[in-house]
Amino acid sequence: MNHAVVPVYYPVKLDREYLAGKAFDQFGERHTSIWRNFSGIQKRRILEEFRDIVNSLGESIAIGNSAILIDHVCWARVHLTSLHFPKKHVSQVLDALGEVLKKELPPDFRKQAAAFITESLVALKNTPPEIPSYITADNPLAAVAQSFLHSVISADLEQAERLIEDEINSGTSVKDIYLHIFQPVLRETGRLWQLQQVGIAQEHFVTVSVETFMARLHDRILFPVGVGKGRRGTTVVAASVGEELHDVGIRMVADFFATDGWDTYYTGANIPVQSIIEAVRDQKADIIALSTTMPRHLPDVQYLIRSLRADQRTAGVKIIVGGYPFRIVPNLWKQIGSDAYGATAEEAVAIANRLVPKHR
Repeated sequence: MNHAVVPVYYPVKLDREYLAGKAFDQFGERHTSIWRNFSGIQKRRILEEFRDIVNSLGESIAIGNSAILIDHVCWARVHLTSLHFPKKHVSQVLDALGEVLKKELPPDFRKQAAAFITESLVALKNTPPEIPSYITADNPLAAVAQSFLHSVISADLEQAERLIEDEINSGTSVKDIYLHIFQPVLRETGRLWQLQQVGIAQEHFVTVSVETFMARLHDRILFPVGVGKGRRGTTVVAASVGEELHDVGIRMVADFFATDGWDTYYTGANIPVQSIIEAVRDQKADIIALSTTMPRHLPDVQYLIRSLRADQRTAGVKIIVGGYPFRIVPNLWKQIGSDAYGATAEEAVAIANRLVPKHR
């Protein structure tokens, strides 16, 4: 039987500032009629977009797959349209960048970059501009999630707390609250920010509020009433890698491991790679669960995994990865060198239980 060869992740560092600056100038020269009507704020936003696209292109080249670039430009089209940029703006940005890359990239990157930009332009034409809500009809707690979202966006935390307590008192498990209320609410808030229907302050407030409610439910996760499950005798370290600041997802994963009886060492966000390695070694971890949301942190993930494999004291730890880049790129978890990918907190725990048997 023939098995497709999974390409190895090869870190790529493009000169973001230089390429973005050149493309920014190219855009202004090619679109003088609309350029003169852009405000200073809009021009700064265009330069920022060029930087983001160069980052996404670099990660796509690193994995040999255009998915990361395509995902970003489709996201950017919706976001920038909500900021009143022309509908063709992202396509024009890609065209300007493509012209610069023909001259500025080394030959081994040039052909692939051009192909990825072409694929992205096609995707922009074929992808619907609408973004469906993350609070879907098949969610058994959709109505509660919608009410909870409205409450926290309105800063009515008393009402939000009543909603959660009512669910707990009616017998809804903490796991289901995480999966069917907190998770879709966080994703929906991100969608609303993308559409400029909520501001950054509101988006951050929702995230902090969810984290606060998770902290209040933490003891119920660790010591659920009426459950006598003993400890597994296995340890997991749960971490967001490097400068990654999005840590709510990995915190949920850590709580699910704790519920299942794992000894859980949760490090939080923005932890240096070396500190995570030390935690794995000191805790004698059986599993390390890693999360990243932003593709630009993939080099940190790969460096951490290579470092763990290279040290005989940590070489045996099983590595499970999760987060947004792994969701949009199949087999990225293999390219990065991990043992498995967990799409959800439940799936990560199930995989860990297959990889590591109980010690006692």
